[in-house]
Amino acid sequence: MMTKTELESTSLFKMLNILESNGFKPEGFRYKKDIEYTQQVIKDEKQKNKEFVLYIDILVNSFPPSLYDIHPNCFFEVPLIEQVYSSIKYQVKISSVSDNLFIPVREIITAMKIQSLPSRGDAFHKKVKDLCDLYSLLWFSKKSVRENIDDVLNFIGVNSIKRLKYGINKDIISACEGYLEEPKGSLNTVLNDLYKYIT
Repeated sequence: MMTKTELESTSLFKMLNILESNGFKPEGFRYKKDIEYTQQVIKDEKQKNKEFVLYIDILVNSFPPSLYDIHPNCFFEVPLIEQVYSSIKYQVKISSVSDNLFIPVREIITAMKIQSLPSRGDAFHKKVKDLCDLYSLLWFSKKSVRENIDDVLNFIGVNSIKRLKYGINKDIISACEGYLEEPKGSLNTVLNDLYKYIT
């Protein structure tokens, strides 16, 4: 088990110190900061506050139990994130913003969403958001849904798909189609392709 001194010397905690020195505060499993608008471009009731909330989720590949002694409940454990940092082939660079900035490739993000949704418990809206993301990742792609799923299965097993299936109900599907303004049945078309892997 890592000591407090060892934990506080890691890159993770150096980054957290940067966040906190810039006004971000821990809130549940994320960091939060109220940002004031510098320009008022859109005129509506919501802009009377002249600020918006910026959230940052901290993802780690794994963490020792002693981590909670220093920063309780401020991390999401996502083992797949290690793949992204272990090889540039799993990174999509965003050079227009920064040479050091990247996001995971589509198949890893999709795998994360498949694993995330069943873990949401009773958080209906978070499940809807995960499903909207999952549908978009699988459907709006140059590859077919089946090709995308084949790529995803390089990172997760079919048991993750089984857990996903039992975490979704008709209300979640209906809400997702409403938010995305997709025709009724669109979600089932994609989900049924996904479920074929567990039949």
